Amino acid sequence: MREAPARIRWVCIDLLKHYREHIQPNGFKGMIVVGSRHAATVFKTTLDELGAPPCEVIISGSHNGPAYLAPYTDPTRQKNIIKNFTKPLDEDPTALLIVKDMLLTGFDAPIAQVMYIDRSLKDHTLMQAIARVNRTYKGKQAGFIVDYYGLSDHLTQALELFSSDDVEGSYVTLRDELPKLKAAHTRVAAVFKTVKGQDIDDYVLHLKDEETRQQFDLAFKRFAKQMDVVLPDAAAQPFLADLKLWGKVQHAARNRYHDSGLNLHDAGAKVRKLVDEHIISTGVDPKIPPVDLMDANFKTAVEQIKSPESRASEIESAIKHHITVNLDEDPEYYKSLSLRLRDIIEKTNGKWEQQLELLLHMVGTIESDHKKAADDLGLNPTEYAFYNILMAEVTQLTGDETVSDTIHDEIKTTTQALVAVFEEATQIVDFFSKPDEIKRLKKEIKRAVLDCSFNDKELVTVLQDRFMELARTKFGQ
Repeated sequence: MREAPARIRWVCIDLLKHYREHIQPNGFKGMIVVGSRHAATVFKTTLDELGAPPCEVIISGSHNGPAYLAPYTDPTRQKNIIKNFTKPLDEDPTALLIVKDMLLTGFDAPIAQVMYIDRSLKDHTLMQAIARVNRTYKGKQAGFIVDYYGLSDHLTQALELFSSDDVEGSYVTLRDELPKLKAAHTRVAAVFKTVKGQDIDDYVLHLKDEETRQQFDLAFKRFAKQMDVVLPDAAAQPFLADLKLWGKVQHAARNRYHDSGLNLHDAGAKVRKLVDEHIISTGVDPKIPPVDLMDANFKTAVEQIKSPESRASEIESAIKHHITVNLDEDPEYYKSLSLRLRDIIEKTNGKWEQQLELLLHMVGTIESDHKKAADDLGLNPTEYAFYNILMAEVTQLTGDETVSDTIHDEIKTTTQALVAVFEEATQIVDFFSKPDEIKRLKKEIKRAVLDCSFNDKELVTVLQDRFMELARTKFGQ
């Protein structure tokens, strides 16, 4: 009766539904364990008829075996199938291996996440078979056993052969996963306990503080992973609305705060697809990055945000990102911008309209202020970046906020002379990978500084390091 074609067809329909909904979306493969070599061929034929993903049969051969088994017993062919099965689906489409006894022990294919069992397995053989789908693999939250034979009693006996420490946590049912899902959901909800309603902007604003954002990110990722374990079972239904809402919040916060760590890369494909489809349905393309501060559309994008506080938050984050991205190009200038930004935020906290006005003015002058400051000194942008470092280190050395005209002229001419040396020296191919050339350039920096009235040995060491670091940025491409 177990090998009746009608029963096998029913099993195949059921396992295909399970595979397509639970396993295939995340890129994993499976094994089907059957009761006889004949049953293996019936499973193969039935699955092919049902339009299943590619599957292969691996069974042992015998000298007097029926001719119809021969295609599945050739050792060379089996070796290739087994080797390819361990590869990702996009490299080898074989999704399912049908076996009787072969590959139940010692076979290492971490990409296999599910085992469909339709035969009796006992004791060590059962435990070792289960171990086939329990190998760790990127994005794999758990291994699954789908039992068509009725192995629960055998499993209990098999587990009794081992100490409780060995098997603790090795056998988990969907019933065990639901409390974990509820607990994970509660942790995310706790982050937003003071946020009312469904306005995404309110949630995103609540995540302005980096520590709160990290707390949300950690909790949401755990929740998303647990949802992937339970989906598409109906038990996940009560949590779907919040998964989609928080997924949209995560995406919006990633863009608002330019925080690339806010992502679902480690969650299963089922969850990512659900979240992405929800975001797209609200008119947003999750693949489009946030609008850059210097983009012509930046102000238009900000105007779409409802509250002045949220608009100010958007601009503040964009300025911070702009400073971070450009910091290496002119460390002292962008450090001063950071201080200016902090001053605006602290002095106008709670006065959102005023803060918004000051931040918009800052955005409008960031590039022009930088160019004007360099032009006023008669320096190009590269010279200005080195000038800013030398000026900052000299004023720190003297303890004065300003310098005399004489020292200022020295700083300017020394900067220009050194930049000319850097430009010429770095024409050498792979300059920064040649220790002798770097040593020579450091001597030039030392000589130039010691020729100035503000010469100091400690100042020389600091400037050698800072100038070489900036030179890598300016001339190392």
